[in-house]
Amino acid sequence: MADRLGMTGTPHFGFPVGNSGPRPLASLSIGWVRCWPDEPLFGAESKILDKMSILTPCHFLQPTNTSGMEPLTPKQLEIRQRESQILATASPLIREGGLSAISMDAIAKRMSYTRGTIYNHFPNKEDIVLSLASRAVQRRIDLFELAASLGKKTREKIAAIGIACEVYADLLPNDFAVEQMIRHDSVWAKTSEKRRDVLTVCEGECMGVVGNIVQQAVDAEDFKLPRGRSVSDVCFGLWSLVYGGLVLEQTSPSLANMGIQDSRQAIRRNCNGLLDGLGWKELYDSGRYNRFVKKVKPILDERCEQLAAEDIEVLAS
Repeated sequence: MADRLGMTGTPHFGFPVGNSGPRPLASLSIGWVRCWPDEPLFGAESKILDKMSILTPCHFLQPTNTSGMEPLTPKQLEIRQRESQILATASPLIREGGLSAISMDAIAKRMSYTRGTIYNHFPNKEDIVLSLASRAVQRRIDLFELAASLGKKTREKIAAIGIACEVYADLLPNDFAVEQMIRHDSVWAKTSEKRRDVLTVCEGECMGVVGNIVQQAVDAEDFKLPRGRSVSDVCFGLWSLVYGGLVLEQTSPSLANMGIQDSRQAIRRNCNGLLDGLGWKELYDSGRYNRFVKKVKPILDERCEQLAAEDIEVLAS
């Protein structure tokens, strides 16, 4: 990311900055966002970035004067609200019919706007998908932070984030679908660099929540990193197991033929196997783990339902 943005630095939990590659995939290169002083982000992306604490100071990103900046004007607030309405309108279209179901005409018709109004906010439908992906990752961050707060020990915190991933896929299916769609070359290639960078920052913050817990565990001597392994290796391993498993659960028709009757239990076993292999205390105990899941899942379910209701509130406003 540093090379692509022309920036260098150290992210807030100490992972090295590196090239994020052609498409972001839970990028661990966090802590920076490109500034466009002549192209303010007053719309949906600005609203996302307002909530995030890892940005370098960019004068156009602050919505209020709480940090000494001028508040948004009524016109800028109107732009933000309209872009949020566009995203709320487009989101269910993806779930219903994929990228082909989204068009500027379809969105304009549902909103009773002209097509030109939609183009005033987004240059093409791919940028709408990218904005939806950034919003989806911000919701995932919200859920991860809540999950982390539900555990006392680091092993409980990381377990709660795993359950949060399951809840996210189940109760925010539109968001989970758009996260997968944006990784297609045919979509990514048509998106704008500015919105790509927003998504990269969001994904970095998401993995930052996990990385901070892993680092806390190392610092507390809950486990010791093997020689040659890093915090980012552990994060990527967990992310691969959970995200990859949930994608396969939804897309692969062959799991049952392979003997996978309960993919969720398989994902949980694999994650706990990875953590036990590291010696991360306390080691897996099925009874204790299941009791913990039973305790935290209803809380995460409720938060997901609140997040899902945001689109209804936006469209009603």
